[in-house]
Order: sequence, then structure tokens, then C-alpha cells
Amino acid sequence: MNCIEIINTNFELLGIITNYESLICVWNYYECGTFELTINKNKANTNKLQKGNMIIVNKRDDKILLIDKRVTSTNKNSKTLKITGTCIKGLTKRRIIATNGYDRVTETQAENIIKHYIKKHMVESYFDDIRTPERDISWVKIAPTQNRGIKTVWQARLTNLHDELKHISEDTGLGWYGYIDRNEKCIYFDSIRGTDRTINQTENPNTHDFLSKYTHKELEGYTHEELQGTVKHPFIIFSEKKKNLLEGKTTDDDTNYKNVGYAAGKGENEDRLITVIGTATGFDRREVYIDLNNIEDPEELKQEGQKKLDTYKTIKSVEGKVYQIPNMEYEKDFFLGDLVTIESDGIYEDKRIIQAKEIYERNNITVELGFGDKVPSLGEEIKRIITRPIL
Repeated sequence: MNCIEIINTNFELLGIITNYESLICVWNYYECGTFELTINKNKANTNKLQKGNMIIVNKRDDKILLIDKRVTSTNKNSKTLKITGTCIKGLTKRRIIATNGYDRVTETQAENIIKHYIKKHMVESYFDDIRTPERDISWVKIAPTQNRGIKTVWQARLTNLHDELKHISEDTGLGWYGYIDRNEKCIYFDSIRGTDRTINQTENPNTHDFLSKYTHKELEGYTHEELQGTVKHPFIIFSEKKKNLLEGKTTDDDTNYKNVGYAAGKGENEDRLITVIGTATGFDRREVYIDLNNIEDPEELKQEGQKKLDTYKTIKSVEGKVYQIPNMEYEKDFFLGDLVTIESDGIYEDKRIIQAKEIYERNNITVELGFGDKVPSLGEEIKRIITRPIL
């Protein structure tokens, strides 16, 4: 039976609810997810669903929700309570990279960069070199590093902490999440690296070529158990033929795509340092101006300019409900952040599972997955357009 536990910031159990009408949770690999809980207000323990309290879904220590909003609607003789908020990663939305100069991280693994910013601006906070304990959240901790992810450098100043972590994650492919430690009564933040479960994974020399020989009937009956012992991670393939990806929606969008950037660094007027990034020509060339006025080193300008240019990418995504067939079950055989293979009309593409929407109703759970790039909302696109570096 689906249930939710309600706790406060002292990690005291306030109540348990099993008879809610619906719970919709959206978990995201790169950024903070959201949730919406609908319940009759007259049911037990609804008075515990207060702003600032937390919800644990199905006793899963890695599925923690933070209540931000309550809305009560009255209809004849009944009252409906709608509770919304974010996953526990939403705590990072409450902080900015508070510095006078730039908070720079020298070359190190992506996990260390993510944890550096969380620590310095939420756990053991500093404004430049000045300790700012008033910014700490005493019950937030950072899990020991395992030095995961690619090596890179990063710098940030006066941007939202959550947005910066999202950018680091998208740039490096390394996810992050929060989980509760019931013994220590705290929330730990940690990194997560999805597993390659594609048909092109490096542990296996075969590619999709061998699958192209399968008949329709054989492909429908294909399960990854057939390949156990031949690959390190069994293949996960989603396709309409296999009947495990339903009501699919595919997006291929070049609206905001740019491939040549004019990165402008330190200096004024004709003395300003400018470098061109990208080599596209003619009709295929799409230019954008990138303002990086704090950078005076040409190599650093090129590197940071490339990061900014990469954000103007083609959006390619697939969304759809997942029908869980044997040997291909969500959170048993594949997980949020994993790389999987999508097949459509005989074309195979490898995509990361970046989002999982879980819909809990009575004793039923429906899962909708998002693969590849997230299609930005209007609000997100406006925010990206108007965002400018702080002078």
C-alpha cells in the first residue's frame, strides 16, 4: 500500500497517510523535482501537512519532499487539500553563490565541484573568506566524495545555488540528490552517476546491428535476461514494438540552437578581449554574443565561452508512459540517470533518463519517463534570455 510519512525539521514523525487521492512526484537527474498531493482535508493527519514539513514517499529514504504551499478548495460538503512543493533538492533554491569576487574551483572531478558549492553556501558557509554561520542549515550534510565525474574547472558569483548545480550537472553528466539518514537525523547530499545500459555500451562489442535482424515478434519477446553473462549491464531498450513505451512524444528543436559564439572578456570598447568559438559557415552558422567581462586570460575565455555556447544546443527529447514488462522494471532493472536505448521506426538512439514522473493513485503506480534533453518551459526560457553576468 502506498503511504507517506510526515516529518518536521527535527526529524520527528508527525503522522502517516495511506488514503490520499493522488500523489504526483517528478524526480529529475539534473535539477530539483516537484510534487503535488491531493487529499480530502477531513482525513486524518492532514493538519500535519504544513509548510516547512517534509514527506517521505513509501518509506524510501531517497524520496524526500519539502512542502512549500497549501491550497484548500471547498465544494459543497467536502474540502480538498492540495499540497505542493519540491523534492529535498529544493533547499538549494534558498541560497545564492554569495561572494564579492568569483568563487572559483580549480580542475577537479565534477562531484567535488558540486559538493564544494553546497558546502560553502549551505553547510559551512562563507562570504569570500568570512565565515557566515547564519547561512548554514544544521541538519544538512555532504556525503564523502568518491571523485566521480569528469575533471573540469568552474566559477560562479551571485547566481542561485540550485541553478549553478543544475548547470554543472548538465555540463558534466553527473547527477545529484538528497537522502535522509534516520539515525543521524539529517539530510545528506550526494552525487549519482547513471549506468550505461544502452546497446552500444563499451562493455559489449555488439551494437544495434544484431538487433536489426530480429523479426517484429522476436523483438517484442526480447528480454535482457537473454544477454546475462555476455555484457556487464544488460540492455534496456524502449520501443513501441516492445510495447514498453506508450503514448510517446518526440521533440527535435533548433529554435535556440547556436554554434558560433563571440565571447567578450575583460576590457572596454575596441580594447576588449574577444574570441570566436565555433567553425560553422554559411547557412549553417548561428551566432550569439557571450558576455564574460571578468575574464582576462584568452584560454580561460575560450573555455568558459564554450560552456556558455553549449547551453544553446538542439533540444532532443522523448517522453512517454512506461509499461513495465518483466526484466525491464523501473527502479529494479533501470533507474533515473541511466543511459538507455530508444527505438523508433528502426532507428536506435541512446538517451539518458533525465526525469521520472510517478503517479500514485490508491494502490497503483504509473511511471512516465523523460529521455534526453528537457524541453524548457516558457518561464525557464525567459529566465535564460534575461540572465546576464554580474558586473
